[in-house]
Amino acid sequence: MSKNRYIKSLCIGIALLCAGITAKAQQIETSVFLNGTLPMAQFNDNVNLKPYGDFQVLDRSQIGKGASAGLGATARFGLWFDVGVGELQPFAEISLLWNNSGPSIRKEYDSHADSLNQYPTAPHYFNLPFMLGLKYRYKLMPDLQPFAELGIGYDFLFVTKNGYPGSTFYYKPSGGLTWMAGIGTYLGEHVTLSLNYTGFGSHLIEPTKKSAPDPNEENYTGRTRTSLGTLGLRVGFHF
Repeated sequence: MSKNRYIKSLCIGIALLCAGITAKAQQIETSVFLNGTLPMAQFNDNVNLKPYGDFQVLDRSQIGKGASAGLGATARFGLWFDVGVGELQPFAEISLLWNNSGPSIRKEYDSHADSLNQYPTAPHYFNLPFMLGLKYRYKLMPDLQPFAELGIGYDFLFVTKNGYPGSTFYYKPSGGLTWMAGIGTYLGEHVTLSLNYTGFGSHLIEPTKKSAPDPNEENYTGRTRTSLGTLGLRVGFHF
């Protein structure tokens, strides 16, 4: 068989295979989720606050800890397939998750405000995970369809600057492998309620301290790794 005929036959075979897969597909589903998140692992550890100098409350070993509950949003695209004993959906999604500093950290920052007559800024945490995964759904009854899902992907962590005017820490974005597992149910055809755990893996936290110009004070740099994770309650809307 000539090379051109081989390529044509391969293209025809791929086209027939795609047509067969498409014929078995039940439904294309686009989804959006609203997420409530509760930090877990080191993200939620109690920490002993040790001021850095006269101003900085968190040092590089504590910055990845002490986050409070937060919010987030997710967009997902998937395609349902009938597998005989339920339905299977490969999906791709992107999320934006926000967590504030924990109460103990915010309290410590606030306690410095009056004595210094300045307004300290505590850190905020943003995660941007990209995920590929599979979801299995079983139609128990028309208005109750339980499901389980599993995903894996890559996450970007952003920590906002914190400190005082003239004595501020900045943080480089950090990337790491991430995974997600969840269980839930469809309530009718277009709404879901689920509980998901997302493990953000090990992130490199690398702060840089930028101070007011002072020939006697050098800028500060340091780094540490910390494991992060959140438990989330998701409300989904599917179209």
